[in-house]
Amino acid sequence: MIVRTDALVLRSMKYGETSRIVTLFTREKGKVAVMARGARLTRSRFGATLQPLAYIQCLFYYKPTRELQTLSETTHLEVFRGIGEDLEKLSAGLRMVELVQALLQPEEQNPLVFNLLLDTLRHLDAASERPRNLLPHFQLKLGAVLGFAPDIDRARVEAVGKEGGVLALDSGAILPLEEAPPAARRASRAALRAFAICARADAATVLRMRATPEVGRELDRLVADYLRFHLEEAYPDRSSRVIEQLLRAGSSPPPSP
Repeated sequence: MIVRTDALVLRSMKYGETSRIVTLFTREKGKVAVMARGARLTRSRFGATLQPLAYIQCLFYYKPTRELQTLSETTHLEVFRGIGEDLEKLSAGLRMVELVQALLQPEEQNPLVFNLLLDTLRHLDAASERPRNLLPHFQLKLGAVLGFAPDIDRARVEAVGKEGGVLALDSGAILPLEEAPPAARRASRAALRAFAICARADAATVLRMRATPEVGRELDRLVADYLRFHLEEAYPDRSSRVIEQLLRAGSSPPPSP
């Protein structure tokens, strides 16, 4: 069976002397692993289309009984140059595709996640300020699609005082300190409000959100704790730690495998 579909590249790994094994998140078939023979040759017909974060149209030969499909053709649909030229944007985008790679099952068609990822990458590519705001936003929206949307009540959020409040990890509700359930994380009012904005607002609104670096780090911890509570071992941590080290060092990202 020949499948032609648009896809986002999640992962690309060397295979043998000349080829690559690539994980595609396709609109038609969900997450699919493909063999791209000759992809590492200088004059490969695939060019740069197999780099993580690429948005492409692809053609592959599909057999339901085979775990690794055969990739035949690829062409760029959009080139996210803004992401590739900015370390902060690149780190956020790579974290997004890592989450999709880790949390979706093979051949699990999910147009909501596909559209969420594509829309967020477009906003990330075009962002002129605060691109990292999109990472907690994407994670919470992804959690909502997977079945655990934070229970945000505007009145409760606005009622949080200067002393801060808590995030209930089971529901995602923002509560005053005196109502803290057993599984909760205390946080500042600013971080809790940022969490609520990322969970409820659209990408354009989230990009306008201003936060100090300290509040941004606090927000990242809240989002990670919330997702880890629901996903447990499935929530990937490794690359996020590597990416943070790169950002702190101001160095260039390592080449893709």
